[in-house]
Amino acid sequence: MLRHRHQKMKRPLSWQARQRLAPVVAFEVTATGIAVLDVLRARSFRRGHRLGWLLLAFVQPIGPWLYFMFGQSKDKS
Repeated sequence: MLRHRHQKMKRPLSWQARQRLAPVVAFEVTATGIAVLDVLRARSFRRGHRLGWLLLAFVQPIGPWLYFMFGQSKDKS
């Protein structure tokens, strides 16, 4: 397989890097799951509409946090 001179070889993450990254990934997956469930259960939103917030919830790493700050309704009834 020929490689161009400018392409770098990709190395897998080291064990230490994976250990450092695991809590961040778990935190983001949890936030995404909570945001998606909240969007699906919500009756109203402060701004936007359901489909927009549902799509934005999957934009990492800021999507769920944008929903929690700007889309989530304060009314929990």
